[in-house]
Amino acid sequence: MHVRPKSCTWSKCTLSHNEVKHNVCLNLPSRRGTLNIVNHMPKTSPVSRARDLRRLTCAAVMLGVMAAGACGDPFKTKAQLTNADQAFFVHALSGAPLAYATGLVLPAKAVTRVDGSFSFDVAFDLNSRGEVVLLPARLVGQNPGGVRQIGVLRPGGSYENVNEAPRTGYVYDSVTVVRKGEPAVIQAQEGVCGLSLAPYMYAKVVIDSIDLPSRSMYGRTTINLNCGFRSLKAGLPEF
Repeated sequence: MHVRPKSCTWSKCTLSHNEVKHNVCLNLPSRRGTLNIVNHMPKTSPVSRARDLRRLTCAAVMLGVMAAGACGDPFKTKAQLTNADQAFFVHALSGAPLAYATGLVLPAKAVTRVDGSFSFDVAFDLNSRGEVVLLPARLVGQNPGGVRQIGVLRPGGSYENVNEAPRTGYVYDSVTVVRKGEPAVIQAQEGVCGLSLAPYMYAKVVIDSIDLPSRSMYGRTTINLNCGFRSLKAGLPEF
């Protein structure tokens, strides 16, 4: 959610802070002059005044429709950060030394070790069949700072074809198993999004290669750093 700046400068139509124009100050006539103009206005009947009011109302509605069509939604939140494309390297959680990176942190665009700080969103592990196991923070341990809801979804298809995070269909705080090369979409409740109408960040992840002897994985992720935005295309997201 954006807070309007104190200075009243706004762009044309969009109300965003890009192309700026200054306020227009009106020099109003004096009170006496205004009253004199009113005194010289011809009297109209109630029927005539009602007809004029209907005309003005219709004109105002038409202007509003035209303005909305030309300018779009002036109150729509604009993204401020481009989507982050990151390659990463992690170890499997089970059996890894504490200092090894085994989790992913969306707001930081980074991997991290899994410890009592619970600063990660999803931890990575490997099962006995060599498949990738995604573990939301709640399944790893009890966070004394409170529970954050983490959802994971398997969209199917290829990683490159996942261009947006779905609105629904996530499995929350549960184990998700994916194969090498299979994408997953993450919906993570983040503290930095606490004031947003939608307090979530979205990302897609994929593990491209697995080294079973070292229990390590190479992967990629695209993270939308704008709270509540679901687009996972490269660049500045539109939604």
